[in-house]
Amino acid sequence: MEIKLLMQHGSNVYDATPILEGGVEWYASIMGKAGRLKFKVVRDGIVNFVEGDKVTLYVNGMSRFSGFVMTKERTSEQIISVTAYDQMFYLTRNKATYVFVNKGAKEIIQTIGADYGLKVGHITDSGWKIPQRIEEGETLVDIILSSLEICGQATGKEYFLYDGAGALVVKERSEMKTDAVLKCDGGISDYTYRTDISKDTYNAVQLYHAGRKETERKAYKAEKADKVKEWGRLQYYKRVAYTLNQAQLKELAESILKEKCRVVKKLTIENINGDMLLLAGNSIWLEIPDLAEISLQGQALIESCTHIFEDGEHQMKMEIRIEEA
Repeated sequence: MEIKLLMQHGSNVYDATPILEGGVEWYASIMGKAGRLKFKVVRDGIVNFVEGDKVTLYVNGMSRFSGFVMTKERTSEQIISVTAYDQMFYLTRNKATYVFVNKGAKEIIQTIGADYGLKVGHITDSGWKIPQRIEEGETLVDIILSSLEICGQATGKEYFLYDGAGALVVKERSEMKTDAVLKCDGGISDYTYRTDISKDTYNAVQLYHAGRKETERKAYKAEKADKVKEWGRLQYYKRVAYTLNQAQLKELAESILKEKCRVVKKLTIENINGDMLLLAGNSIWLEIPDLAEISLQGQALIESCTHIFEDGEHQMKMEIRIEEA
């Protein structure tokens, strides 16, 4: 496994690989979080860099991460710990207000990218136009993820946003499916299984929208009574376009319940042999017999992945979403 780390200060590009101290850790996610690169270098008086400078990581000759230095921490031994983030960082840090009318998620991303000087790469077009959307004082990443969620609910598909080595990318889930198989046969030895209804589980939905007059309100409510009784009320509350009629509101509410009324199941796998074919957003085949109350065998989704490169070795840690058929 060959890695190369380049750092750019002004017009000067430095190869920082020879002064690396220890390993390089690259984290990537499809859950609206910024990609991150962490490493240490020994101050040699030649490689010069400051906050905001560009960092690029190459693995076996291929660019895998491109971002910008955000933090530096120097010890008395002149070892500098560096954390760099990709463009997703700017989406998470900046807030704005937008009004979109008859725009698709692709157009929304391109608009935000142009407004904030971000490079935009391949964006899979859902083909769905959002009739009207008002986003007031929201982070840029939340605005984009909301548009992808709305388009996904309308098309029955799931779309992932991430920074692809220097450009914002959106792909539909099926585009990232792999033939990789992970089993408890030596490939997996260290894992944690977690179930959760506290963050992204809903058993009731209330939709509302403002009419052409501010005093006009139309709403639609739906719930799964058995799950409300079992878990208590966990209500999803959302403003939608005023052009949606009651039939459309009903369809949207039912699709939200179908997606969100479930126990969220996550599997963390650590200390496994690295594979650059396994990235955040990939769907894989996973087999772990006698896992808690289930025996897992089926497709699973890698939500985030940390690749660790050190002493010529490559290890990984993955956060995996487990979905019921």
